[in-house]
Amino acid sequence: MWKTIDCRRPAAGEKKYCDPAKIPEFAQINTDDVNLKQTLSNLPIYASCDLPVLLMGEPGTGKELVAEALWALSPRRQHRFHRLNCSALVESLASSELFGHLKGSFTDAHQTRAGKFKLAHQGTLFLDEVGDMPLSIQPRLLRAVEQGEIETVGGDGPVTVDVRLLAATNQDLERLVTQGRFRQDLYDRLAVLVIHLPPLRERGGDILLLARHFLEQKAQHYHRRFQGLTPRAMRRLMGHPWPGNVRELKNVITRAVLFSPGPYIREEDLSFTSQGAGIARDPPPWPGAILPPRPPQERLEGLLGEEEGNVSALSRRLGVCTKTIYRWLRFYHLDLMSIRGAAVG
Repeated sequence: MWKTIDCRRPAAGEKKYCDPAKIPEFAQINTDDVNLKQTLSNLPIYASCDLPVLLMGEPGTGKELVAEALWALSPRRQHRFHRLNCSALVESLASSELFGHLKGSFTDAHQTRAGKFKLAHQGTLFLDEVGDMPLSIQPRLLRAVEQGEIETVGGDGPVTVDVRLLAATNQDLERLVTQGRFRQDLYDRLAVLVIHLPPLRERGGDILLLARHFLEQKAQHYHRRFQGLTPRAMRRLMGHPWPGNVRELKNVITRAVLFSPGPYIREEDLSFTSQGAGIARDPPPWPGAILPPRPPQERLEGLLGEEEGNVSALSRRLGVCTKTIYRWLRFYHLDLMSIRGAAVG
């Protein structure tokens, strides 16, 4: 699926340039969306340098997956990838989590602990939900990013670290800056390279692509057999607003695989737990490259007979547009008037 792009910077000890198609963390990002594919094609360029990268997007859009791909494509991939969720940081312990502490430096500091920056020395550190970073810690984070220096809690002086920093947020950092909740200088330092990940609702062609991918993946994991999704199920997936994005889609398909009797995932097998699940909206048109499965000729004739030749009624029943049904009729060289006459007779 992916175009091979030379990174133009081999990893330490390697003679060949890294091939994105051979990097699992990169190859597992599935999309047919033109804009997202363009963004992903630039990842080797982002990965080849040590500048900070800020990943922006709604929850569930794959920011951590892209961060892992950046690390796997980079010269630092021979060193570990460390991650820290800033939204889980307790302000009183944030310094210790990030920069470490010495034994006895504060109450309950029963042993020396290396922080994330020390652990990620010569490697990559991913700060997820960086917009939730406590304001009191931000100056020290700025120093670590800008000068490569940290101060261990209870330590005697600065320690030099070599860390590639990746950060992600689902918040508007510029708005947080104007509200005084995020430092302007830290934002400027983190946003040297910025990657925007679009929500799933703006990647209409990816909904069914990912649904089929998760169906195959989860069916194999839970030892179930499925032949695919029914047209109505696909139409339901296409019409959902997906506030939880790809993560929500994965959960919906996982539940369907567990509880569906099979061999197809039906509309009634899909359960939605996110806000907006009950919102009715017109589903987007079927993407040009993704068409609903065509029923066998006898099945199509039978369905039309049940609807007395009413194409509109059958389109609503199957969750497809009328043009699709007429295309099926032409494919089988079926005469709609004859079907209507037989149904009436």
